Amino acid sequence: MPTKVIDVPKTDPGAYNPGRAAGALLQAQAAHMREALRKRLQEFITLVEVDLTSFKTEADVSAYIHKATALLHTYHGRPKDE
Repeated sequence: MPTKVIDVPKTDPGAYNPGRAAGALLQAQAAHMREALRKRLQEFITLVEVDLTSFKTEADVSAYIHKATALLHTYHGRPKDE
């Protein structure tokens, strides 16, 4: 499926002031981002801590690989030809 390009207008040059104190909205956004990262981190930790010697069947390995691949696919980069 082709990527849809959405034009976003340029930000006013004076809109960003790196020295200005962060407001409540930015602080809340940072807190939400941290919580999202924590959730993903826990998913990674859970998969990494699995004892691979506990897999006895192809179904066991298949289920593990399915979960790990699904999680990793959320972090894919852009194709090299773009």
